[in-house]
Order: sequence, then C-alpha cells, then structure tokens
Amino acid sequence: MRNLNKTEIKKIMILGSIGIGNLLLFSPALKAVRKEFPDAHITFIVLKESFKRLYERSPDIDEIMIVEKKLYPGVRGKIKLIFELRRKKFDLSITTFPANRFEYNLLPFLSGAKRRIAHKYNRKTLTSLSFLQNYRVPVDYTIHDLDQNLNLLKALDIDFTGERRLHIDVTEKNQREAEQFLEKNGLKNKDMIVGFHPGSSIERGMIMKRWQKERYAELAQKIVAKYGSPVLLFGGNDEEELKRFIKESAGEGVLSVSGISLMSTTALIGKCSLFISNDSGLMHIAAAVDVKTIALFGPSDPLRTAPYGDKHTVIRTGIDCCPCWSIHNLGAGVVRCVHSENICMKGITVDRVFQEAERALS
Repeated sequence: MRNLNKTEIKKIMILGSIGIGNLLLFSPALKAVRKEFPDAHITFIVLKESFKRLYERSPDIDEIMIVEKKLYPGVRGKIKLIFELRRKKFDLSITTFPANRFEYNLLPFLSGAKRRIAHKYNRKTLTSLSFLQNYRVPVDYTIHDLDQNLNLLKALDIDFTGERRLHIDVTEKNQREAEQFLEKNGLKNKDMIVGFHPGSSIERGMIMKRWQKERYAELAQKIVAKYGSPVLLFGGNDEEELKRFIKESAGEGVLSVSGISLMSTTALIGKCSLFISNDSGLMHIAAAVDVKTIALFGPSDPLRTAPYGDKHTVIRTGIDCCPCWSIHNLGAGVVRCVHSENICMKGITVDRVFQEAERALS
C-alpha cells in the first residue's frame, strides 16, 4: 500500500466472512496483524451472534461486533449500524476471504475507514461493488483459503513468518465441561474415541455437502464393532434429528453430543482420536485442535477448504464435474447440481471411508 505510515494505524476493522470455517481460516493472518500493530484497537465484525464464540477469548482482538440482521432491522437499523461504525473512526479495514458480495464491500466504505483492503475477484466486479475497496489483492487460484487470507498481508508490507495453522482458544472451563461430558457418559477412561460430523450448513444449497446419513450409521457400526470405540455425533441444534437417526440406526456405542457450548464442543473434539466429517466448520475446528481428520468432499473444492495440515485426509470421487463450487464461481450464489442427485457424495462408499479410518487408527 502506497504511502502507508503504520504509526497512523490506531483502529482496525476486520470484517469476517460468514461461516465458522471461514473465520478460523483467517486466524493466522489475524495473529500477524496483531503482531504488526500491537497497540492498535482491533474490532472483529461477525455476521452472526453464534460466531462470536470463536474469537471472544482471543488475545488478538479488543472488541467483537455482531452485525446480525435481527440486531439492525430495516432501514433505521442499517442507518444505526453505519453511524456506530463511523463513530469508531477506523484507520484500516480488512475484509477476509471469501467475500465477493456487495455487502462486504459496501460496509467498509460506509464505515469511513481510510484504507480498505480486500481481494480482487474475476467476476461480479461491478455488482459486488468491489471497486469501493481502495486496495485489492488479486485472488490466487492455486492456493488454500488460509493462504488467500495471508496474501492480504502483502497490502500492509507484512512478511508473514508465523505458523501456517489454525488458532482457536479453548479455556480451562471448556476443558472441564468436556471432561464432565465424558465422565457423565462413562467415556472418561476410553483409550479411543471417534468423532463424526454428519451435518453442514444448509444455506445456499450447502446441504449437498452431506454424505448420506445411512452411511454414517453403517460406518459407526463398523468402527464400534472392530475397535470397541465409542462414536460421538457432533452438530448444531438444527442437526439434532440427523444425529438422532444415526444414533438409533447404528445402535450401541454411538452417542449424540448436545447441550454444550461451541467452545466446549471444541474441547471435546480435541479428546477424539479421529474425526470424520463433511466439509464443515467443525471439520476445521478438528484440524485446529490437531485431531487427525478424514474429510468427505463432493461439490466443494478441497484445494480451497480441505482441513489444513499434513496429517489429514480428503476422500472424494473425483468425477469430472467436481468441484462445482470452485474458486472460479465465488459470489455466484447457489450453484445447482447438473445431476438428479449429488453423485459426488453418493460415490463415496462406506468401505472406502472405513479403510481410511483403519489406517488412521492403526
């Protein structure tokens, strides 16, 4: 960024894209920003109240601001939000990846931030209002989303030398709650626990990322039968019915995790020997707490969003139309499957996943 005097950067706004995984994939870049601007006041903006939990204990953030629609309803609410942002007098705004939608570009502009950093995408350059950002870093179509976020640091002349891994802060209280869950369910002394996340977000057609629930149930039966290992089913409140189906279908040795916070769920995932999941936020949480992960990918692109690290495995069919949600159509909205059913997920067999689980657990 030309003529950047870093001593002038006193207040920084970071606009987080939607999704637990997307927010976590900014965490290495966040640490670098804090290191470069140790005295700046950093405000992290999230689009949903539930996302606040990921960063509320982070030493790299001074304030978390929630801009969920229900908190700022209607035109009056939007005007109120703009005035709240402008009163903060930001010197710099950073928009995390991916964010090729008009609200991600309009909000930093209306906030009054003097310097506005985001990515430069190859589509929707007008309708996304991306021209409102006054420094745009070209998207690199060959790298992971975590590294896309690190590329934003180039606009600040930051030479990243930190660890390329996800960061998540779990408290002692969260660890105690995880231990209490294990003790309550008779799992405290188990040598091996396997976690599943059979769900995913359902927004913008992302339910297509889910492997069949019947196959998760069959896989759970195989793991319990061979290893005597309990299988824990993780997921949000909107996935209770999904977890109930798998638990009842699989039978003994399968438990549903409910009634604990996101961060205590994170601590509990950290107790697992292996985590098997669709492409989801909990998949990224498992990678963040260094649990070996098997990720099942269909329409989404593992080049972009595979669990970060070299101890994890991606299973996919690799059919010609996969991935249909690639970096090249970011911002396109819902991408429709060209088939009558999502054959990219149905092509992943139980035997194939079980064989990979055997290798991981050996």
